[in-house]
Amino acid sequence: MYLGIDFLVDLERRPFVVDVNIGLPGGATEIDRIHRVRHGRPSDIFSQIETASRAVYGLPFSSYLESLSFLESLKPFKLWIDGYGGRPEVIPSALRLEDKWVQYQVLRDIAPLPATEPFRPGGEKTAEAFLARFRPAVLKRRLGRGGRGFKIVRTLGDLAGHNGQDDPRLLQAYVESRLEGYVFSVRVLAFGGRCLGMHACLAAADISSDGILAEVVTGPRFALDGLVRETVHFDEKTWEAELWFSRETPAYLRTNLYEDDVSPAVLVIPAGLFRLISAIAVRVERTYEALDFSSLPRACFEG
Repeated sequence: MYLGIDFLVDLERRPFVVDVNIGLPGGATEIDRIHRVRHGRPSDIFSQIETASRAVYGLPFSSYLESLSFLESLKPFKLWIDGYGGRPEVIPSALRLEDKWVQYQVLRDIAPLPATEPFRPGGEKTAEAFLARFRPAVLKRRLGRGGRGFKIVRTLGDLAGHNGQDDPRLLQAYVESRLEGYVFSVRVLAFGGRCLGMHACLAAADISSDGILAEVVTGPRFALDGLVRETVHFDEKTWEAELWFSRETPAYLRTNLYEDDVSPAVLVIPAGLFRLISAIAVRVERTYEALDFSSLPRACFEG
């Protein structure tokens, strides 16, 4: 299954899976843009995707996407959870995987994840016990993307106004994924039992979404090599948007689906950690590929 898998890496250099994106997640365009900035030519990421699709599924990638029973439902579902459309009348069981608590239950035995539990109405005592073990923690929406609703929680007072009923939330142990003043995450593309590539997203903030893109390379020590802020700006329709929105792109998604700031700097990680992240990503992808969606735990949008 074609996946975009997001990792954080803590100060002890342990990787944690924090989100898994199904359907047609971003990643390929970012890898290609980074390669164009760093190496002055396009990458081979799109041919890798096509080769994997034909080798594993016997289909061109566009036909592979059409074969996904949930794909057409995913578009209105994403618009709904972003607050730009009504709730779809029919939501396939595969979209339970959009609920981060369902993700946690699927993956907790096969991948390293931050400690996580739902934040429920009237759950202050449970939250207090969680904070006693994991402080700081983060409050996250169970449905959503782009860091919307993300909040670092240090005391029960930080949870004021969040009852988790109308907008279901999670409490999760905070992973300090930080290097040289930047918070960073790593997005891995996995497909057909293969790790196709990865890139880093860097931000001088509490969360790395919408940050600066950088190549991930292996080296002897964990470091940022180069001047991160000297970026190249892209403003052109992404490969994913061409496939996903062949005609009109929703106005609110234009920045996401067109623009990137790419740094010539690189995130250097030891080869062992690179291999570990790649192996975890493939394990997650193979697990998702084998799922019986109808047997997944019920999601928060199912009542």
